Amino acid sequence: MKRLLPITVLMCLITGLTACRQEMTTNPESVDVVEEAAQVEIVLEGPIASAQAEVSGMAWCGDQLILLPQYPAMYGEDGTGNVFSISKAQLEAYLTSEDPDPIEPALIPFDSAGFTDVISGFEGFEAIAFNGSEFYITSETRAGDGMLGYLVIGSVAGKCASLELEPETRTAIQPQADLSNMSDETIIIYQYQVHTIYEANGVNVNSDPVVHVFDLSLDPVGELSLPNIEYRITDATSVDDDGVFWAINYFYPGDTKLKPMDDQIALEYGIGTTHQSAEQVERLVAFQFREDTVTLAGIAPIYLALEEESSNWEGIVRFLDGFLLVTDEYPTTRLVFVSNSDME
Repeated sequence: MKRLLPITVLMCLITGLTACRQEMTTNPESVDVVEEAAQVEIVLEGPIASAQAEVSGMAWCGDQLILLPQYPAMYGEDGTGNVFSISKAQLEAYLTSEDPDPIEPALIPFDSAGFTDVISGFEGFEAIAFNGSEFYITSETRAGDGMLGYLVIGSVAGKCASLELEPETRTAIQPQADLSNMSDETIIIYQYQVHTIYEANGVNVNSDPVVHVFDLSLDPVGELSLPNIEYRITDATSVDDDGVFWAINYFYPGDTKLKPMDDQIALEYGIGTTHQSAEQVERLVAFQFREDTVTLAGIAPIYLALEEESSNWEGIVRFLDGFLLVTDEYPTTRLVFVSNSDME
């Protein structure tokens, strides 16, 4: 249920959350807060448990959860890398067990087929999505003094037994702002089209954000308008029957290049309990496809109950009655389950 903020908090948000954070911390009774979702940790072991895995995306390939490292070649040899895989059955067993053992993901061969040799300034893969026997992946490159993203098709062998890129299908995606280390980091397949979302969509850095749209062969077919939203968008779920999908909306306090303005979502829906005195923002926001636009879905955001250290969330999928989320290297690789049943 939507909850209104008191005048004091509205003034804090209008002038900037940081400026009023001390007052909010010392007077918690004066702040109207919203419920947060608990993070249920799924303990991982093996190579993925290291921060060096740098998991940058996550998606379902049938009943296999694929976790995409930024540099798959780190986990392979002879030109073929690997991505990580966990079965749906393993995840369900873990979450229903009273004393589960850590999960060590399997390695699935990932062949870049020379993709990194035909582009310059490769800075890793960023997002992945599956569509039957094909998958789509974005990469980030530094082209001269600026960034350039690529969208590429790949083929799936068997029941996700291996993945192979098709470098000749690559399509360049120009960035929507002049920001280092920023590109299209979200892929959504909807109504037989591929949609990508740029990472930075705040008012001060990207005044007119759009969703890039391609057909399944990666021929550009247009753009959809996207509302301004502060902080970063790093990944999104699949789309439901109502055209709704959830995206990770994350802010790391040191990311000053994003120049965040008033947080309109917090103004409308409130602030999570642990977010009152924190500088980071870790939440999920619902969007919806409507005709020729992507809009906010009019659903309250899901704030994550913050841990001691900020978590750089880079991957999300739907699972059971909620979501699975995974971090990049900060603070290390973390895979968690977040239930949505108590938030509705």
